[in-house]
Amino acid sequence: MTSELRPSVKTPIPGPESERLNKRGRDILMGIGLSDGESLVPFVSRYRDGWFLEDVDGNRFIDWVSGWAAAPLGGNHPELVEAAHQAMREYGTECLSAIKTWHQMEFAEKLVEIAPEPLKRVLYDTTGSEVVENAVRVMREAAGPGRPFVITFLGSFHGGNYGTGAMGPHQPHYAHAIEPFMSGWINVPFPTCYRCPFRLEYPGCDIACLSYIDEMILKYKATPESIAGVAVEFVQGENGVQIPPPEWPKRLFDLCKKYGWILYNDGVQEGVGRTGTFFAIEHWPEVEVELLSLGKGTSGGLIPICYTLGADRMSDPASRIYTGGTFAGSPVGCAVGVKLIEVMERDRVLDNVLELERIAKERFGALKERYEIVGDVRVIGAYMCVEFVEDRDSKEPARQIAQEIGERMVELGVVSIYEPAFSYIRPTPALNMPPELFALGCDLVEQAVDEVSRTHAKGIA
Repeated sequence: MTSELRPSVKTPIPGPESERLNKRGRDILMGIGLSDGESLVPFVSRYRDGWFLEDVDGNRFIDWVSGWAAAPLGGNHPELVEAAHQAMREYGTECLSAIKTWHQMEFAEKLVEIAPEPLKRVLYDTTGSEVVENAVRVMREAAGPGRPFVITFLGSFHGGNYGTGAMGPHQPHYAHAIEPFMSGWINVPFPTCYRCPFRLEYPGCDIACLSYIDEMILKYKATPESIAGVAVEFVQGENGVQIPPPEWPKRLFDLCKKYGWILYNDGVQEGVGRTGTFFAIEHWPEVEVELLSLGKGTSGGLIPICYTLGADRMSDPASRIYTGGTFAGSPVGCAVGVKLIEVMERDRVLDNVLELERIAKERFGALKERYEIVGDVRVIGAYMCVEFVEDRDSKEPARQIAQEIGERMVELGVVSIYEPAFSYIRPTPALNMPPELFALGCDLVEQAVDEVSRTHAKGIA
């Protein structure tokens, strides 16, 4: 492998310039990870180049964050940048509710062309929180009066505003200053099989977490006729890449058909190829959703743009409510979105995702076999999680161990998602990352796991 495809860490992390800027940030910024100077990683990044990040001290890292899954083709992909520049020269921004542009038509036509049935309409938005909240508004309007409730799943992350922050909810600390939650959400268990809330094991459980809706919610909480629909991430990313049992999505779909509920898929993070198919729902072809939102990677991490695809019957309800905003359906974002799909199809990017998946299952699976601190490995496409435990019997989350492994990975030259509140690392590499570079990152993960395991005197599995 050439030196251009390797990380290079020359200073302690953080380096002196990062230290200086972190101190400056503590004085002028505010917010989690900003006012305290302690963001996910301790260095200050200078620029992203393809599959690498370079910090202000000249250190170079393999990027397994990808803008939190918002840069599916890596940083500054030249064809996406050129598409953005061209659209900026032609137009810049426009308020879609006042003036439509051809960029919006072209992107919508492309989306409808590749979308699964029955999705034939496009509703533009700007951010993930907005697009989810507006999709739920469309759902409720389509369901009609007398159906105020929406079923959602514990552990989901749908956004950070007052409405979406209560939909999962994801974690108590995410909901700080949002409580008391807005009403209307009915939160039910998701199939987190490694830590089943019912203390059962799949497949002998007969998917008890889904039966809970019929046997508990509809008995004690709400009638079927008071529920507008169900909002679901089919793979819960922020909750540690929780992948449902194969039959779960179809059984959920059947439940919605039984009661006349609208099924809505929040695919903001799981979409745009992250799971190995452009839309995650394509893993379950027998399942149809009437609303599906995408965002994050839609424009390659360059311009914020999100959208909801809807069935034809969602069009009239959508026209009766105000959605969108000044930057919804940005002409620049639309132009980049068209180019992104073109590049992904031409370069067979989804084939590469499947190769990354194969490597991840092999390499991370080997860690689980070897190290007792590795409790579970969950991989679908380039959506990955390695979960750490204090011991395998109790499955007690090993948050400190996970934090130390994430920090050591940075020192070795690979940056992944890890957070103090969680007991896992969550790699989200670019979908087009060369397999040999991803494998090198796996080498560094193994080194970090081995070193931290020995530090804590943990044994071999």
